[in-house]
Parts: sequence; C-alpha cells; structure tokens
Amino acid sequence: MQRALTVLAVACLLAGTAVSKRPKWHQLEGYTFERYVADFGRQYSSTEEYLQRQTIFYTKLKSMQAHNADGTKTWKRGVNMFTDMTPEEWKAYNKAYKSPNRAPPSSVHVAADQANGVPFPLEVDYRTWTSPRVLTDVKHQGSCGSCWAHSATESFESYYALSTGMLPVLSVQQLTSCTPYGTAGCDGGDAVLAFMYINSTFYGQTEEWAYPYSDFFYPERNPNATTSVCKNVTDLFPNKTPYNWFADLNRIGCNGYGAVTPNSATSTKSALATIGPLSISVAAGNWQDYESGVLQNTAANGQTNEWSIDHDVQMVGYGHDAVLGLDYWIVRNSWSTLWGEQGFIRLDRPAVEPCSPDGTTCGTSGCLNGPHYPFVKENPPQPF
Repeated sequence: MQRALTVLAVACLLAGTAVSKRPKWHQLEGYTFERYVADFGRQYSSTEEYLQRQTIFYTKLKSMQAHNADGTKTWKRGVNMFTDMTPEEWKAYNKAYKSPNRAPPSSVHVAADQANGVPFPLEVDYRTWTSPRVLTDVKHQGSCGSCWAHSATESFESYYALSTGMLPVLSVQQLTSCTPYGTAGCDGGDAVLAFMYINSTFYGQTEEWAYPYSDFFYPERNPNATTSVCKNVTDLFPNKTPYNWFADLNRIGCNGYGAVTPNSATSTKSALATIGPLSISVAAGNWQDYESGVLQNTAANGQTNEWSIDHDVQMVGYGHDAVLGLDYWIVRNSWSTLWGEQGFIRLDRPAVEPCSPDGTTCGTSGCLNGPHYPFVKENPPQPF
C-alpha cells in the first residue's frame, strides 16, 4: 500500500501534464488499464502488483459504467488517482479524522429561518466571491492524513479574508506538525483542535511560504513514518534578521470558535448565509470515484449512507440544481482539482435530511454532524 500511495502522490504532482488528459465519465468506453497507467503516471513494484492493480481497475471500471448508465443516478463516477486502490486501501487512506477532546465552543449558532427579517438567499456559493476572494485554491494533502489541518486552515483563510479583505495562503504544515491535544499529525486529527491550538499560541498561524507543506509523501519517506517535527519558523530563515522578514509575514490569531447546532440543516444554511464557510466532518467512505453531480447515498436510492465519520473538509455554500431538481450542499475537499468537480463535491440536501440509525449523525455523508468556524484575529508580527 505504501508504494501505491507514493505513486498516487507522484501522479497528482503531474497534474499539469498527462493527468490533465484524464477521461470524463462519458469517455470510459474502451478505456484501458494501459492508458490509465500512462495518464496517471503509475508505476508498480512488480509484475504481480501490476496484474493485481489491473484487476482492481477493470472491476471498478465495470461498476462505474453500470452506475453511469443508470438514469436514476444523480451523480457520475469516474477514474482518478484512487481507481486502482482496493476498498481496504481506500478506507485506510481516507481514515484521517479522529474524535477529539474539545474545549467548549465560544458560541453556538442556532436555527433561524431568516436574517434580520430578510429571507436567506436561495443559494450561497463562496467559490464565486471576488470582492474579496474568500477561498484559496484547492490543495492536495497527498498521503498525509492532514485533512483536519487543511479544513482548519481553509477556515482561517476564509474568515481572515472576510474580516480584512485580504486572502492569505496559510501553513497547513504548521497545524499538522504543531497542534497538540492528542492529535496524530498525518495519522489524523480534528479541525477544532487546530482552532484551539491557534487560540492558545502567542504566534498564531503563519503563511505557507514561510512554513511550506512537507508531508505530502508521508508514508513512503520512512518505514516507521512520523509526521514532520514542529519547527521554529525563524530556524527556516537562519540568514535573515527576524524582524526584517517578520514585518512582512501575516499571522492569523484565534479568539475561540463557534459551533452550529449539530444535525440542523436550517442552522447550517443560516450559518453559511450569515457567517461564512464551515469546517465539517464527514463520512467520505464512498467518495472515492465521485466525479460530478449531486451525491445521493441514502438507502432510499439503493445505497447505504455512510455514517462512519473519517474526513474533515470545508462546506462553502448551498444551492439548487434545476436539471436534477435537487438542492445541495457545496463542499471543498483536499484531494486536488483532479478529484470531483475541480476539487469540490455537491451533497444532496433533501427537505428531510437522512440520519444514522441512532440519530447522532445527519445529512448526506453525515455532513451536518457538527459544523464549526473560528473567530479570527490579526496578530502583530512577532519573532519566534
């Protein structure tokens, strides 16, 4: 599996070359494993592994084609960098959320039917905001289970932009390596714990250029892989006088975090319309080959909804698909723009949201189980 994940990471880095020619869901007829290997830059350790991956690929391809030919399905499945992974490998790759021991939120956003007497807009899509932009480009976590750090970073970026009009690109690696409270870095964590870390540290979160992401190839780098050690940022610039370059370094602070009423579609819609994007935890076990459309995965349409929360992402809006006649949530992922709708997924938003059998987790893919957002402040530049 480690070898496969390394090749996965290499393939993603080649996004601007061969991978850009990947076929869409309607172009899979006659698509071969040989072409897949070429398109995604795959390399395998042996002939035996090659044949194993080939079998996995053709089994998946047949399943995709049957799904896409079914006119009742509201989303399409396609090939991507995950197509030659077994279900067990996929589960292991994706299992990066860990249930945290959180401090209580600073406030809770409860349900509201309208804001200040004005109905909520029919749709909210932070991807389209330009004055200011509030979403940085979609990132890729690689083989590191740092989805939680990506989700938290994305929310820090968004709320700083909403507050100041400036959109920084912040350091995911700082949160991955430095967040305490029992997180396991590349082995999983929780966005709220990253909020708590930035709330507790004097320095806040620095920018990506000063503390770049280094755990993209996490599993293969060492047989007993560990997350990169937390670094003193000034050590990364040994030949510079700290105050000279820190004066140009944005740092994001945090004054706690807010929570949205769990499992409430109305509260979540209200928060998106009146506050901003939300860090959420989801059950992404069946997102592996999502390509486009509105994902429905409830028992009502022949599939079992995933309730095992294993992934952190950012919810960035809601809307309505007139062709499909479906309402949806818009979710930003951290698996690169080669996955989904340029790195995003739309989740079904029915009038009555589905819930797990025990009622503790609701929404398609469990997306409503606990949205959160940080209270962001601007920290003055300080040397470490």
